[in-house]
Formats: sequence, C-alpha cells, structure tokens
Amino acid sequence: MTAPGTPSLPRLLRHNPGTVTHLLEELTGEPLVANVVRQYSTPAEAPNTLGVEAGRTVTHRIAVLKGGVTMVPYVYAESAFVPARLPEAARLQLEQTSDPIGRVLAAHGLAHVREESSESGPGAPRALDGTAAVAAGAAGAAGAAGAAGAAAIVWSRAYRLTIDGLPVFAICEWFFRSVEHALERSMPV
Repeated sequence: MTAPGTPSLPRLLRHNPGTVTHLLEELTGEPLVANVVRQYSTPAEAPNTLGVEAGRTVTHRIAVLKGGVTMVPYVYAESAFVPARLPEAARLQLEQTSDPIGRVLAAHGLAHVREESSESGPGAPRALDGTAAVAAGAAGAAGAAGAAGAAAIVWSRAYRLTIDGLPVFAICEWFFRSVEHALERSMPV
C-alpha cells in the first residue's frame, strides 16, 4: 500500500524522463545490477515491434534488476534489441557485464525516446506464469532477509526505446512490491 501523499509508481515512471535504472538507484540509494537470467540472439520474424526485416539478428534478454548491495529484486524485465543499431562498445557492454540497459545507454551518451507500447511480444505486459517470481527468488536469495513480499508484482508496462529515430529496444517490465517500499522510504516524513 502506498502512503498518503506518495506519488504512485505508474505516475512516477510515466513522468520520469531518464532511465528506469537511474530512477530506481535514486529511490533505493544503491546501484542496481542486472542478473541476466537468459540472453540469446535469434533471427527476427516479420512483422515485429522493432521494425527490422525478417532474418535480421535480434537479441532477447531476460533479467532481474536487483540492488547491488542488498540483492533485493526490484524489476523483472524481458527485452529484445537490435544489436546492429547500437555502437559496438554498448553492444559488448550488454553482452559481457551485469550493467542494466539504462546504465549502458547513459555510459555511451545514447539519447533515447521512450514510446509506450501495447503490442504483444517482448515489450508488452502479460500475465506471468511464475518465471518472474522464480527469477526474482534466484536473483534475490542472498538478500531475501528484509525483502519480504519483494517478489509480488504490483505493476507492469511495455515500451520501445528509439535512438536516432530507430527503434532499438522493446522492453517489458514487471515491478515488484519492493519498488513501492523503496518509494515510500524515499519520501520525506
């Protein structure tokens, strides 16, 4: 439950001009890491949310954003991106590190525009089968003490990120109750 006077999570996210990574790091007071559960490349099918021709390589990534100190899970995310539309250094950082997408974009000065989406596929909210809870549990097991209820999903959204006018990422995020807890703690009393 959100404390009276606390901005709602959906409103806060909708009006956030920066990345989810930066916003959550501000709310939680700790750096985030992306526990990449699975990442693989596959040929795109047409039509698709990213507007790439059939057969072009698209990378799918499933990750849990968690506190780098507490290991508390905050977001389960599924994304698809077009590696050819990213600078080589950014693509390698996504492949080889636990940095969240938002940190990679910022590190490489990649200005982006968020476009809300309701299309199906990676980038559209849907009911989760338990994958998110299992992934959150695995990602946050070390920091589970004090994170009671963190894996309960309280909100989800889907969007595309465009860079230089081209869609590069299709992202779907499911926010755990731990984000609401962080939001409540961050508000002045």
